Amino acid sequence: LLQGEIKEAASSSPSPDAAVARLTDLWVNTLMTLATRCCATVEPDVRSGDLLDIRPYCKVKVIPGGTVGDSAYMSGVVFHRNVAHKRMARSVSDARIMILNGGVEYTRTENRIASLDTLLEQEERYMEILVTKIFKLRPDVLIVSRSVCRKAQELLLRANIVLIQFVKPELMARIARQTGATVLTSIDHVMNSTILGHCRRFRLVSFRDNDVWSDNETVGASPGGTAQRKSVPALLSRDLPNHERQAALAARRLGEEVL
Repeated sequence: LLQGEIKEAASSSPSPDAAVARLTDLWVNTLMTLATRCCATVEPDVRSGDLLDIRPYCKVKVIPGGTVGDSAYMSGVVFHRNVAHKRMARSVSDARIMILNGGVEYTRTENRIASLDTLLEQEERYMEILVTKIFKLRPDVLIVSRSVCRKAQELLLRANIVLIQFVKPELMARIARQTGATVLTSIDHVMNSTILGHCRRFRLVSFRDNDVWSDNETVGASPGGTAQRKSVPALLSRDLPNHERQAALAARRLGEEVL
């Protein structure tokens, strides 16, 4: 991305060398400021098994759009996900985080004949029992690695619990380490709220092109941090028509190469 901006600055400036030097110095100063703050705030917990090297606990996220001045350091975890329902809260202060390595679904028995009404009744009753166990722990945010059935989503929405689905195990481990939560494989035998994690603020932020990013911020010195760096790739520049930009974004989402 930096190379693309350098080429653009060199081609549009009457003195290319001076423009490239100014842009390089600006980026170097910005990155050095973010790196210095990261080194000063990230504190690995060696007694809990953390490494002294803080690089595994720091991430750089690149968001298309903005300028160099929009770069920021986030003391927490930043990831690209959206809530399960548009009516769910987009910001929660002093959030209690529950992490479930699985889904909230009703598993039907195979090779067994049953009426549709009976199956629906059993599924609703099972979901009510399962979600009631979640309610007793009083979480504000529920993060799961698989899907959650529609009935459970509606019950969580009524209880003002934010739901995030399809989170990768690696990301769940990072969130658990940052918030102090326990990654659950099942909620059948959970009886107390000590498994919940906490963060100062949970919020969703929408950037240009409808990208939604979530972040969990912690209090004080954090065990991990994220530096956000924004830039404008040549492929997504404002010189392109809107339909071409949207096609490029769709191809990026699908993991294809755009020439």
